Order: sequence, then structure tokens, then C-alpha cells
Amino acid sequence: MDDITPVMNAYRDCARHLWNTYFHQEAQANQDWDARDEFNVIAAHLFRSLVLGKIGHPEAEVRPDQWAPRLPLSFLHVVVESRSEIMINRETDGGYWDHPLTFVESGDLDLRFVQYFDWASLGFRDFAYYRVRIVGSTKHPDLAGKDALVPAGLGVKIYSEAAAEQ
Repeated sequence: MDDITPVMNAYRDCARHLWNTYFHQEAQANQDWDARDEFNVIAAHLFRSLVLGKIGHPEAEVRPDQWAPRLPLSFLHVVVESRSEIMINRETDGGYWDHPLTFVESGDLDLRFVQYFDWASLGFRDFAYYRVRIVGSTKHPDLAGKDALVPAGLGVKIYSEAAAEQ
């Protein structure tokens, strides 16, 4: 597997600059959900170009954030340092991020990238979290299938499987 954290960070910088500079003020002032949706389509294309094309997965389906269901990219592994904070969905498809497990031991959870996440859809965005799907856990097998939010930044790496490894 290859460490693609710098590639993901470059996309993050590009997409958040585009939103915060050209979309957010008008979208927030006018409560313009169409502008949000248009940006999300653009962001999906950017992700395809700036990430998936560079790592050999240009065929992978990336849906705009407002489309459901949100599917994980099975070849993108999110790996966290020991004792990293995490917010886990209470349900498998709910909007409450208050599962009692709040710290992760390195190597325990198998996390796959779904999308970047921010609390505000129309406001300033930092792309502050990785939304991930938990596909397995040795200590907490009941978490498989749930989504979680992992703070983007220090202590988190993104690894990609080569196209032949899938």
C-alpha cells in the first residue's frame, strides 16, 4: 500500500479554498442549497482528477456529498495513531455521532474513506474530518458497518491499495 496522505491533503486544500473563496459567502447569506449541491458535484470531479487519477483508480465511483447512500472507497485505508479521538455513529445510518467509544487503538479498526466532512454545509469549511466506514474491528466487532468521523491532520495517514491488489 502507498501513503497518499500528501495527495489527499492537496485535494483538501484545493477544495476548501474553492468553497471558502468562491461559494460559501453567497451560499450562506442566501441559504442557497443549490450552490452547495453544485459545489459538491465540482468537488467530486476534483477528487476524481486530483486523487483517484493520480493513484491509479480513475474508474472509482465518487458521489457528491448530498447523494445517498454514501459508499466507502474500499481501496482507501484511513490509519490512525494509538489513542486517537474518533466520533462513531450511534446507528448505522443515523446522524448522531455519540457512540461511547471515543478513542481508537492503532490497528484495531479497519477504516475506509467515504468523504471529507464538516458540520456546516453552507458555512466556512475546513474539511476537518474524514468520514470513514468501519469495516472491521478485533476488539469491537459490533462497530462494523458504522460510520465514524476522524479528525483530518496529524496522526492520520491515508493508504491506497494498488489497482491490482483489490
